[in-house]
Amino acid sequence: MATLPLALRQVKATLESQFPSDRILKISRDLGHVWRKRVLTPEVTVQLFLLQWLAGVALKALRHVAGVTVSAQAICRARMRLPLRLMMDLVAAGVPEGPAKVLWRGLEVYLVDGMSFMTQDTPALVEKYGKPKNQRGTGHGYPTPKLLALMDFNGGFIRKVIALPWARQEFTCLSRLFKAIGKGAVLLGDRGLVSFAHLALLMQSGTAGCFRLPRGQVVHKRGGKAAKNKRGGKTGGKKKGGPKKRGKRSRQLIKRLGPQDLLVRWTAAGRPKWIGRKRFETLSAQPLTLRQIAFRICRPGCRPRWAWIITTLIDPKRYPAGELVKLYGKRWQIEVYFRDLKRTLGLSLLSTKTPEGVRKEILAFILLYNLVRGVVCKAAERQGVEPHRISFTDAMNWLLWSSPGSPLPDLAINRKRTRRSPPRRVKNARHRFPQLNQPRAKLDKPPCIAML
Repeated sequence: MATLPLALRQVKATLESQFPSDRILKISRDLGHVWRKRVLTPEVTVQLFLLQWLAGVALKALRHVAGVTVSAQAICRARMRLPLRLMMDLVAAGVPEGPAKVLWRGLEVYLVDGMSFMTQDTPALVEKYGKPKNQRGTGHGYPTPKLLALMDFNGGFIRKVIALPWARQEFTCLSRLFKAIGKGAVLLGDRGLVSFAHLALLMQSGTAGCFRLPRGQVVHKRGGKAAKNKRGGKTGGKKKGGPKKRGKRSRQLIKRLGPQDLLVRWTAAGRPKWIGRKRFETLSAQPLTLRQIAFRICRPGCRPRWAWIITTLIDPKRYPAGELVKLYGKRWQIEVYFRDLKRTLGLSLLSTKTPEGVRKEILAFILLYNLVRGVVCKAAERQGVEPHRISFTDAMNWLLWSSPGSPLPDLAINRKRTRRSPPRRVKNARHRFPQLNQPRAKLDKPPCIAML
């Protein structure tokens, strides 16, 4: 094999610090993987896997970047031979162990959310993940799987992921991520992931939860006598033409803890389909005592909007309402982490054409993402700033272009940004091609024939 250039040597050195070659080979042998003693051994194949996405090149150009004398077809076949379990073990070993260095009132903070990406349009992937029917009004787009991810807030490391078909909702698999969260932690999630069963499972495992509450699940009654509406009538009565009054409410007010701070009681209204009957009967035996906090979302020039969060942290002295609202405001950081994974690294469109290849490629992206996040955390600790302030792109560039053994320099620090809402419009659309609204095979034309 030719002399490895700096890019591959740096990736190899970074991988060697966390995953020694002997460990990769041992895991491969334990899994029954057999390979020839050639250029593309398991550890070299994994290194080339990461180098391609780090450099952002096609598979045909990878051999030039890495300086290896193999073809693109050989690299592709070596990837297909890699055991899927090997990539899973490498991802699990790439996450730092132990609690986060920065805690919120003695609790570790975890983020959970889902994102979508696209794969190649092959029959196997269409059958596995399906196509969304809302792609410009047609179903002839790309298969669009979903990725449900669990991250820690401080370092941004991905702890666990689950790939789902586009038609399956994320909350049906959310409970599978709870095992990766230890006791003494708090989980932040969006309003599409909250339910009685999820909160009960979190409390059963010793983990706190803080989710945004949908408007339809908010307790509006203010305690004491029945609250009166603007017309002077009592709320809660049967309205003319409205839905029938239920015999027992699933959400009730217990008492007020402060301004816009309520202690509420949730009881199980019905068993969701994603949980077993016996397990749900055990969870629904006792009602949940939760805390509901209301806050306003203000923007200059617009009317304020009310929003609510529901949490299992019911002690108002230890966990003040204002601090909980500020904590939930940090949930948006997971969207920034998704942008680094999806746009900066290139997870938005995968290149493999088989379901197993898609799973390997997802794990390779996560492995590379965690490696870059490790560089970011080291730079943040040395420069005395928060890890999310360090530029992810600058850390990628250093990992790609630096020589092995060189000290980590001061990386670029992003300024504190405020969330804007720019219009979702394209300014210059003159160079866009017409939209593909029918199957490609139907619009294909026969080849041209030159005749004399």
